[in-house]
Amino acid sequence: MNFWKDTVNIFKETGTHFRTGVSYMLPILLIGGMVGSLAVLGGGDYSDGSIWKIFKDVGAIGLKYFVPIMAAYTAYSISDTPGIAPGFIVGILAQQIDTGYLGALLGGILVGYTTYMLMKLDLPEIIQSTWGFIAPVFSTLIVVIFMVYLLGPPIAWLMESISSFLSSLGEEGSAIMGGVMGFLGGIDYGGPFSKTQSTFATAVMDLDLYVPLGICGSIVIIPPLGMCLATFLQPKLYTKVERKYAKSSWIYSIIGGFTEIVIPLAVGDLVRVTIATVLGCTVAGTIAGIFLLELSTPVLGIAQWFFYDKPLVFVICVVVGSLITALTANFLKSINKRDIDALDAADTEINKT
Repeated sequence: MNFWKDTVNIFKETGTHFRTGVSYMLPILLIGGMVGSLAVLGGGDYSDGSIWKIFKDVGAIGLKYFVPIMAAYTAYSISDTPGIAPGFIVGILAQQIDTGYLGALLGGILVGYTTYMLMKLDLPEIIQSTWGFIAPVFSTLIVVIFMVYLLGPPIAWLMESISSFLSSLGEEGSAIMGGVMGFLGGIDYGGPFSKTQSTFATAVMDLDLYVPLGICGSIVIIPPLGMCLATFLQPKLYTKVERKYAKSSWIYSIIGGFTEIVIPLAVGDLVRVTIATVLGCTVAGTIAGIFLLELSTPVLGIAQWFFYDKPLVFVICVVVGSLITALTANFLKSINKRDIDALDAADTEINKT
């Protein structure tokens, strides 16, 4: 085993590993998003025995487990079959300690790398015969300890600090609040940052404060809707997989209101897409804060449209935020010039395996 050479080769292909994880995750996310959207259209009758409750439950399963599936197959891309179980467990842990999909991607890479290296060890024959079963156990424990004790605490501290800061802003600081909540909502797509602002928005409803929820609701669909619009405006900047996914996603982005829908469009170009969604959400959140947009009920998707006190402001926020996201993403991608043909070829190769 050439430790340094193998290490460089694995991390040099990080983009490929991410795309592998996304390719296996996509069907789970599509099922969860589409079936969950059907539940929203059902009118909210989620009583036992209702078909809409079944749809809601199926949607929730898809939207819960797409993250562990993504981590599992990111690890698989590095270490083959021995990486699947450790990756899945690390992905679930990433959700439990609120590190979101970014934590799951990092965990998938680390546990895949650790499993690969452990499987390469030259051991006595008596141990080697069972090492294929034991190595994933050790790799899981190593990465789990890293995530819980090194990654989790600083994130938890940061989330608590952000919540305290948002709580300190009164109504006169609503524009600042909107900008901060927009920034958080656009940075990690259902992860710890966006959960912090949405949890804060829901919590202050007990104090009869509905502007934070109005801000939260105005930004939630901007990342997926903005990126779907971006692929429509300049399709040549996107891979075949990204374009196909965007065509099937924009409708249930609106209906279901799930920010996580954008993740497959973000992972392949994480920095530039995140910059675009953060900018779009920050501007939209600021507008919502300036106009004191209120949402009286914590619902997502098309259902929330009927509970805004200023529906026109909500529409303006979504349109402006989505346009800024799309135009920024396309500008950044155009000056970066990704090799789309090479990415399409890599995706084709991944789908063959």
